[in-house]
Amino acid sequence: MDKTELVSKFAETVGVEKATAIVDEAMADIGIADETTLTNTDARDVCEVVQHDSEGYIALVASELRVRLAAEERFDALLENIPNPAVVVEFDQRDPRITSVNEAFEAAFGYDRSAAVGERLRELVAPPDYEPGGVAADWFRDTGKSETEVTRVTATGEARTYLFRSVIVSRDTGDVEGYGIYTDITERKRREQQLEHQNERLDEFVSIVSHDLRNPLSVASGRAELLLDTAEDDAVCEGLEAISDAHERMERLLDDLLTLARQGQVVGEPTTVDLATVATDAWQQVETAEATLAVEAEATVEADPDRLQQLFENLYRNSVEHAGPDSEIVVTDAETAGQNGFSVADDGPGIPAEDRGRVFEHGYSTDSDGTGFGLSIVQSIAEAHGWSVAATESESGGAKFEIRW
Repeated sequence: MDKTELVSKFAETVGVEKATAIVDEAMADIGIADETTLTNTDARDVCEVVQHDSEGYIALVASELRVRLAAEERFDALLENIPNPAVVVEFDQRDPRITSVNEAFEAAFGYDRSAAVGERLRELVAPPDYEPGGVAADWFRDTGKSETEVTRVTATGEARTYLFRSVIVSRDTGDVEGYGIYTDITERKRREQQLEHQNERLDEFVSIVSHDLRNPLSVASGRAELLLDTAEDDAVCEGLEAISDAHERMERLLDDLLTLARQGQVVGEPTTVDLATVATDAWQQVETAEATLAVEAEATVEADPDRLQQLFENLYRNSVEHAGPDSEIVVTDAETAGQNGFSVADDGPGIPAEDRGRVFEHGYSTDSDGTGFGLSIVQSIAEAHGWSVAATESESGGAKFEIRW
């Protein structure tokens, strides 16, 4: 802090001459030389002496100033220990000029404090093609805070992508300061772009598979059905029925494989979903024979509703196939070890403990008519949401699938 600034704080009512004498006397008491610039610690010590030796307004000003200086000292320590590059600026009109940077800023952008202070922030770290005025130089002074992606040049000359968070603070003095933190998201952006390209190729693959396999499969299935209607020889009819069954299995495999491919993609923007509603809607889409459903869930979850319904449908089909056509299936809320979630349980024969880790593997099935992809799809949907899924035992000894988040 400038000594003149410190004196001015006390001079508002007692005058400059007396305020100067008060500050000089306090500095002499604690052995501080008569210097123009004081550290925050020195200024705080001066205020403490003034507060102790004075009364009335002077003591009040000294107390308030000492508290403010202590807060600034704590803030400076916090700023220094932030692992991401951080900068403090003041504004020349709308142009941010650096007043302080932390060690991480020096390391990332290659400027020490003495070289950075007083410089225009954009001129130090912005790439050559940066357009002044874009996003108000990264600072939204109208709203007071911002979060935006920016490209900045590092000490090695590499242009990297940062998530820049800033906030504007107006001081009691009328001064305006800006605080900004840069979080390097370059690798995350690259992964997102790679994932986007992979998903585009996957969509193309899915479209090709769906079209090029379904058409000949439909032709073969139709021809087999037509021949079955006209055939009279028992052996021929038996063979045609086997062909039709194979076609139906191929159709189910194709459906599951395409679903699995699509469910592996990252989910879109989640919405607040009522578990009971989705669980009930999914039941209406499954051939459940004489099976019954009880929904004892009242929770909501942030999820893609279509994907979540697909998850329930696959769990219901799995229960009906393995627990029997007259099984009882129960959906409940679950909270274990601080985790929220839900479970789908049945009263069938259950899953042997040694097989519970394998049931989610692609192609694994104990049913000769099953595709082995139903539970793989369940796991893919859960993981796409950031959830986990595990197979356990229900209270009745049947299978129970727990989804946690």
